[in-house]
Order: sequence, then structure tokens, then C-alpha cells
Amino acid sequence: MAQNTLAESNGTRTPLQQVLHVWNRIQVNSPIYNFLLSDVDIYSAEEGSFSARLQVSAKHLNSKGGLHGVFSACVTDWAGGLAIASCGLESTGVSTNININYLSSAGAGDWLDIRGHANKVGRSLAFTTITISKSTSPGSTTLVAQGSHTKYIKA
Repeated sequence: MAQNTLAESNGTRTPLQQVLHVWNRIQVNSPIYNFLLSDVDIYSAEEGSFSARLQVSAKHLNSKGGLHGVFSACVTDWAGGLAIASCGLESTGVSTNININYLSSAGAGDWLDIRGHANKVGRSLAFTTITISKSTSPGSTTLVAQGSHTKYIKA
């Protein structure tokens, strides 16, 4: 996996265009991302971070009707890669460590706000932080999960 920077691949993409470009490419090749995140709306990005939203549906729930832990883990993996993509990389690497703290729950119909932030993108490792929050009332949110994700980005 060679590190391709935005300048090397296409110097005209904005961070949002780059994130969408990488998402479109990986979605086709990832059945789990395509299943769980096919309805995600990536609406904002700047270098080092991006934001998305998704409405919780039945496929995101556990047997008790709450947001499934594996969904939050999948989102942490996905969002870590896209935070790295917002820095201009085409290849967002492979996971070396994922940690998720489950802080509250969400149910069917809730809107989730997903934010990915690249804390540091080095020559071989990238460190990211992910937050998943739910809207509780206009202008108010509750943190559902917080994750950290480390990726190896150099072959």
C-alpha cells in the first residue's frame, strides 16, 4: 500500500471531494460497509476531519433494540480511514488498533452525528479519534460512543 498524497493523485480535490472519492471506492469493495453505511450522508470535511450523519435503522440494532456495539466498531474503523483520506491520502492503510468506549445508546429513528479526526498522520502510522453522537433535541446531542483508531499507512 503506497501512500499517495492528494498532490500526487489529483491536486484539485477539496477535502470533502477527497473523502467522497475514497468512500465511493471502498464502498464498492466492502460488503459490511455497504450494508451498514449505505445511507450515510458525508456532509462536511476539512483537512484532518470530516462529519457525517446517519439515521439508525433496524439493521443497526442489537436484540434489545439498542445500537449494536459492532456497528460502533465498524463506524470507528470506517471513519478513521476517511479522516486519513481528508488529509489527501488515497490509501488509508490497515488497522493496527481500535478502541471503543460505549457511553450511551441510540434506537431506531435516532439521528447519529459521526465525526472523524486525524490526530496525527505520520510516515507509517496514523492516529484518529472518532465520536458518534445522537441528536436529543434541536441543538443538543448525547455522546453514544468514542473511539480511537490507529492505522498502518505505509507498505
